[in-house]
Amino acid sequence: MTKGVWIRRSSDALYFFFVNFQLNIEMDHLAQSKRRSDCTADEVVGNPSETETEIGEMDHLVQSEKGNPREIATQNEEMDRISQLPEFIVHRILSFLHVPHVEIVRMSVLSKTWFHLTACFPVLDFNILYFEPQRHNFFKYVEYTTSRYCHHNLTAHTFKLVTTLQEPADLDIVYRCVDLVLNKGVQELMIFVMNPLNRFRLPDTLLSVSMLKSLIIESCELPSSLMADVVRFKSLIRLELANVPIDDEAIKYLATSCPLLQEFHIHTCYGFKRFCIYGHQNLKKVVISGKTQVERIDIDAPNLSTLSFGDTYRIEAPLVNLASCKKLTTVTYCGNPLPNSYGFIGFLSNFPFIENLILVTKYKCNNLKWSSRSLRILVLRSDCDLEEIEFSAPNLALFIYACDYNLLWPIIMNERWLRLRDSPYLKSCMQCYPGHIGALWFQKLRRFLDKENGYKVLNLYIRATCSQELTELEKLKAIELPPYELEHLELQLDELSAHVAFVDALLWCCRPRSLALRSFFNLPAFEKQSNVIKFTYKKLLEQEDEGHTRIQIVWSSSSEAQKQLRDLKSLSMATPRGGNTVTFLKEEVFQEEAG
Repeated sequence: MTKGVWIRRSSDALYFFFVNFQLNIEMDHLAQSKRRSDCTADEVVGNPSETETEIGEMDHLVQSEKGNPREIATQNEEMDRISQLPEFIVHRILSFLHVPHVEIVRMSVLSKTWFHLTACFPVLDFNILYFEPQRHNFFKYVEYTTSRYCHHNLTAHTFKLVTTLQEPADLDIVYRCVDLVLNKGVQELMIFVMNPLNRFRLPDTLLSVSMLKSLIIESCELPSSLMADVVRFKSLIRLELANVPIDDEAIKYLATSCPLLQEFHIHTCYGFKRFCIYGHQNLKKVVISGKTQVERIDIDAPNLSTLSFGDTYRIEAPLVNLASCKKLTTVTYCGNPLPNSYGFIGFLSNFPFIENLILVTKYKCNNLKWSSRSLRILVLRSDCDLEEIEFSAPNLALFIYACDYNLLWPIIMNERWLRLRDSPYLKSCMQCYPGHIGALWFQKLRRFLDKENGYKVLNLYIRATCSQELTELEKLKAIELPPYELEHLELQLDELSAHVAFVDALLWCCRPRSLALRSFFNLPAFEKQSNVIKFTYKKLLEQEDEGHTRIQIVWSSSSEAQKQLRDLKSLSMATPRGGNTVTFLKEEVFQEEAG
């Protein structure tokens, strides 16, 4: 590919990236973003199909390019639309693309415009992984780039450094570069330095960077003069410490020195037993995770809305005092806090206004009870059986129950439950991740659904692994309970050999208006697929009055458009490839249609 084609492709892609960016943000706001970073990554999502079409047209133009070099150069200049954009907008776009700094430097060879744009790009992102196994080149590159950048009296917006130290010379280079950038000022700083011989200690200069807004430190030591000097973090909004030694007084002093601090994260930090913050007006989120050994959490922050804490290695929960946190609505706890049901009730009494509770515990008891009128979302990982859980939560909209920690962890980390919180479509939903199940589990599920707890389940999702062929279904059916009425039932089996038995057990428990089988087309043969579909179709019809209900089958595929089947006769003609879900919809048949 020629240099001119490279320029056109890069420029054209960034140009369309900016066009979509411009649709969401007015130009006057763009001018302000030169001084502030207010917009989110969602506001700059481009349209890939438009970009690909335009790039395809560029390829066609290149193939037809003939003539003298002056004409070709003129065409290249006309297509280099990126040079028409203001410099700070190009920098803004590049920062959202998360391109490593070494790749930014490589782009500088495209043209004089690109050379200037990359030379003053305010994001310095250094990661030794891009240089392995040539470690010596990495440190030379960091030293040269940082020195040249600061020599031109430029101020970095973001400085990121991820590296390991093996030689004393490496330590000296890293210290000089970090100190140089801090002297010039920086808004976002992320340092992760692994040193097997001795921890890297951050320079005292850090404490004087008043323009710093985000500070993330991992596997390093805080400046030695932290408790002696004045900390000038007047603009700091986010502070994150991971594997950093720190004591009780240092935590309190840091929080006091950051009046605008909104988020404080501590992960696997040692040396402190108490996490105490008093009189902080802007603090909104606190996260204390990993092996922390914290014994007491005492926070006085009237605007605190989110608290996440815990340590699965501790025997009991820390003492918690959050009396002044009237806006605290989301709490996540991972640990073993509950010697008995009364201990659990006492634990929840710390959060009278809670709306979202995520509790991950290995605790198992004979009876788990609690009551909350404010709770809207409950995520519970426990060894307690469903029939041992009783709660009164009339405003609960989503209940996620899991025995399998591996299935629950991605949900917690991605905060998918939180995105559902304000959804107008969220209506009495229960999600179950029970792991390995047998016929007994369905009995417990059916009894749980009948409990009078002010929470009526209307939508049920189950992901499980059948540990047996559910041979005790006859005993299950001997329990004389009518099927529980549901609006929608969704099933996902990790082992597909027991689909028929699984569906049979679920339809004994529940009578849904619609039913979806997810990841269904992972079945190895279409014959097995059709057998499961026919069985499910038949069982759903048996739940309704004969002649008054018909069932529509909808194929949902990731690679194809939806397919609707009026009956089983058209099943043999529908063999979707790469599909994910088949859905059964019950429809009422009126007398005229039936006749």
